[in-house]
Amino acid sequence: MKVLNPTDIGDQNKLSILQIIKENDGISRQEISKRLKLSAPAVSKNIAALLETGIIWEAGIDATSVGRKPIQLKYNASIMYVIGIEMMPKEIRGGIADLYGNIIAHENKPLSLENGVQAVLEQLEEVVDKLIEKKKDGSRLAEIVIGVPALTGQEDLNDLFITYIPEWKDVDLKRHIEEKYCVKTEVMNDVELALLGECAEGEGQVSDNILFIKYGEGFAARAIIDGNLLKGYNMAAGEIGYYLEDISKLTEDFVVPGRMEKELCRDAVQKEIISENMLKEIVEKIAVIITNTVLVLNPEIVILGGIASRFNCETIHTIESVLQRTCPFVPRIVVSKLGIDAPVIGGVKVALEGAEKQLITYWK
Repeated sequence: MKVLNPTDIGDQNKLSILQIIKENDGISRQEISKRLKLSAPAVSKNIAALLETGIIWEAGIDATSVGRKPIQLKYNASIMYVIGIEMMPKEIRGGIADLYGNIIAHENKPLSLENGVQAVLEQLEEVVDKLIEKKKDGSRLAEIVIGVPALTGQEDLNDLFITYIPEWKDVDLKRHIEEKYCVKTEVMNDVELALLGECAEGEGQVSDNILFIKYGEGFAARAIIDGNLLKGYNMAAGEIGYYLEDISKLTEDFVVPGRMEKELCRDAVQKEIISENMLKEIVEKIAVIITNTVLVLNPEIVILGGIASRFNCETIHTIESVLQRTCPFVPRIVVSKLGIDAPVIGGVKVALEGAEKQLITYWK
């Protein structure tokens, strides 16, 4: 068992006090002492340290108290900011948020791949630069999280960008951004971030068993089962773009992107006009894949994201009809309310977790 020294205890107390102030804007020292069961001197000492760093500030009085009016304590959410970005072959989307997770500015930019790796990196930097301009003067940028259409965490990333720019395989995006901005950076799968965004602010708040389907420039899924993010041995759980519809569709070699992803996305979505018959065929294929995935995972809810969040009632009915005639337990089918913003919101959520760990550096 780890024995905590006085410094560890002091850090834990400060973090606990910060969390209470963040969740209860305008709380008093007395109330903090009561909720945390800490002595008044201990609370006052820790709050004095936090005030000195600027992480919290004093404002007004508690008008509801009797006798002497205690000073209200407020959380300084603008002392640090975080950035969440989704980087896709056609567009870069980003947002910068304060420590409450409020996105104060968005920046979207069409992405051009024709001029190679360096041009792509410059376009990404342009988005980051514009977002940084929106933060409060004197504040710190704590963390950047970037969602990419790739299997992060392994050497062979199966990155969608590589299919357009082969030289992209030599890019260490995390290292590049960290060296450019001297800010901690995480690179994650875009669909995983979208699912985390849904859990933070979207339809995913209501369940611990969720299947999230993202359809648009790519086609993939991610799932949370019994409250745990399902990653798989190679972090590839949910790569339904590789779905094999029929043995006759098998090719001589492994292909990236997957056969189904190419058929549903590159061959269909890139057409300027999708006919009614083509849309019907796409929806039916997606319905079959969702049904087979539901049989394996048994989710409570299926969230349709990306451009699938624009599916109408008739489309949803088609998917539900296939599920009802196939699955012993039929999940709810809903469209994402966050739409294409879900990965950015998910990126902010992940970045906030990293930023809060950095708060301790303010009083160290």
